[in-house]
Amino acid sequence: MKKIILVCVFIAFAKFCYSQSNKQIIATYDFINKNENKIEIVNLYIENTKAYSEFLKLKSSKDTLYADEFEDIHFNKESSDSIGKQYFLTNKNIVFRDHIYTDNNFVPVIVNENMPNYDWKLESDKIKISNYLCNKAKLEFRGRNYNFWYTTEIPTQFGPWKFFGLPGLIVKIESEDNSIQFQLVKLEYSDKKNISKPHLGKQITFKEYVAFQEKITDDFIEKLKTKLPRGASIKVNKVDPTSIEKNYE
Repeated sequence: MKKIILVCVFIAFAKFCYSQSNKQIIATYDFINKNENKIEIVNLYIENTKAYSEFLKLKSSKDTLYADEFEDIHFNKESSDSIGKQYFLTNKNIVFRDHIYTDNNFVPVIVNENMPNYDWKLESDKIKISNYLCNKAKLEFRGRNYNFWYTTEIPTQFGPWKFFGLPGLIVKIESEDNSIQFQLVKLEYSDKKNISKPHLGKQITFKEYVAFQEKITDDFIEKLKTKLPRGASIKVNKVDPTSIEKNYE
């Protein structure tokens, strides 16, 4: 009798796990970029072999452009676009929607990026976060060093934004300089299967996108110079980028 009960329990558990694996995972994160005084909600939708992240603005700083007493230039420019940033991931590539700043305007673009190299360092530390037993991992990515906490209780390789490759759902992310943070705040399952690539924007290559991002500082410096009196000049030093990506290597 006990064996029959155990078999029934196992079958019920197996059916539950199978049904969950065939559902869409919807993970909601709080995202903070302290350098830009920015707070956003990130909705991550995961299906078996693909995922989609969308960034929804809650709070961000106003447009600023100034040079401080150390001759360091500081600027932050925000798009007023209501759709925002979107990221579609498979295990081979990333298709994302962002904006480039050109001719004093923001232009929405669609960019196809090869899957980056993720050199994960899995560690033995464990901690419980929001009722999930989490393991620790480290990663250096796009100019920042990160600490990750993920749970194998929800097996998936997809994480928020461009993160991919851990053996479980990411619960918390912190950059070591404490400027970038992701925190899981809600987890749901859905029967819907509606993940698709972003498409509202001009198609450009990843190389073109990087060139625009690297040129934006020079464009802002030239704009700053136009505010000076005739004959005046100014020398400014560029500070580290404040966005989530400090470089694209």
